[in-house]
Amino acid sequence: MYKRKSNFEILMVIISMIAFLVFFPLGGLFSTVVYGQIPYLAPANQGQQQQPPPSEATNQRTVFNGFDTKVVIITFGDGYQSQYIYAKPILDKYGFKANFFVTCNKVGLTSSKITWQELVQLYKEGHVIGSKTVNYGTKAKGEGDIDLNHLSANKTEYEVGQSKQCLLGHGINTTVFAVPKNLASNNQTVINTIGKYYDFAINGHSNLMYLNANRYSIGEWSMHHVRTNGTSYDNSQMFSQFVAVLNSQNKFNKDGMINAIPVIGYHDIIAAYPDVSSTNQSSDITLNLFEAEMKYLHDNGFRVITFADLGYDKNSNSLYVQI
Repeated sequence: MYKRKSNFEILMVIISMIAFLVFFPLGGLFSTVVYGQIPYLAPANQGQQQQPPPSEATNQRTVFNGFDTKVVIITFGDGYQSQYIYAKPILDKYGFKANFFVTCNKVGLTSSKITWQELVQLYKEGHVIGSKTVNYGTKAKGEGDIDLNHLSANKTEYEVGQSKQCLLGHGINTTVFAVPKNLASNNQTVINTIGKYYDFAINGHSNLMYLNANRYSIGEWSMHHVRTNGTSYDNSQMFSQFVAVLNSQNKFNKDGMINAIPVIGYHDIIAAYPDVSSTNQSSDITLNLFEAEMKYLHDNGFRVITFADLGYDKNSNSLYVQI
């Protein structure tokens, strides 16, 4: 015969269940993933406004299991349409996002230049569109190719500020600028002008971008197969240099700390010939070489980020990766 439990017995059962849940929570019944502590990096689901600057909470930053310090930024300069036709499908294949810098008055100017429609499409897909002045390269009357070092303060203000407004007019909000020829890293007037409108600027040549450097003088390594001293390289040699530049970050990025990132710059992507030694256009890269380099990034576990993934800590005057 069923014996009814007393109120005391029922109460003891409830107390026992509560004690069990306190000391053995349900989460403990499931397997968990332990994330490594990597300074300067935050979980991918956190926004920039939620993060304390790295100088305040470095040891509290975590990332997804398996992420390490092999990072790279890809840029495309001067708005060639080949970047959309040839480079974009390869970037899509590997899930990479890049940074495209354009001069407003050159967009769609000729059949070799990228169009506004293509730029807007890239922007909607998560690529960063950056500005590179209003007129650079269009040979403004009496000035030739624009060089910010040789413009008046008023003209510099126009080229820098109005290029941002030009992109805004097409629905593209940019926070990054590229200095023509990367020649104004020591020009305080130019740097101060850029600082009025942008968060970052490519403005120099370097194998690595050091995160403690001036955010308006970021160094870029360009895939130029003909150097200023006249030395010329073929596909194999350029690929070897590409790998060497990528791996040069290893001695600076250790124990989860990111201090340097290579910024790799591309220009016109050429499918008509198999080797860069076939052309004297120093910034050209062949389609097969570009694809081989993107495959190397993918196969070797590099994290490809954009300038939108960078933050700036005003306390330490340094950049940091915010994903």
